[in-house]
Amino acid sequence: MNIETLDLNTYSIEQLAALISRAEATIRHKKSETADVLRKQVEQTAAALGITVNELLGLDKSSKRSAATGAKPTAKVAPKYRDAHGNTWTGRGQKPVWMREALAKGAKQDDFLIG
Repeated sequence: MNIETLDLNTYSIEQLAALISRAEATIRHKKSETADVLRKQVEQTAAALGITVNELLGLDKSSKRSAATGAKPTAKVAPKYRDAHGNTWTGRGQKPVWMREALAKGAKQDDFLIG
C-alpha cells in the first residue's frame, strides 16, 4: 500500500482516530526499539574503550576526561541557615522563599544561622 495514494476521505472519523492511534503506538514502539539498539551500541563502545557510559558521554564529573581538561569537581556546600521546619540554605545564590517570607515577617537572617 502506498501511503500517498491512500484515500483518507473514505474512512469515518472513528476509523481515522483508530488509524492515528495505531500509528502513534507503532511510532512509540519503533522509537523504543531504536533507542534499545543505540543504547547497546553505546554500552559496547564504552566497554571497548574501558570506560563507563557516563564517562563516554561526559556525565561523570570525576572522570579522567574532566581531570585532563582541568575541570575541578564541585564540592557540596554545607547549609549555613536552617528554619524551625528543617528548611536549609547554604547562603549561596538567591534567598529561598522560606527565608524571604520569614524576613518579610520581621525575622533577622542571623536568627537562622546554624551553630
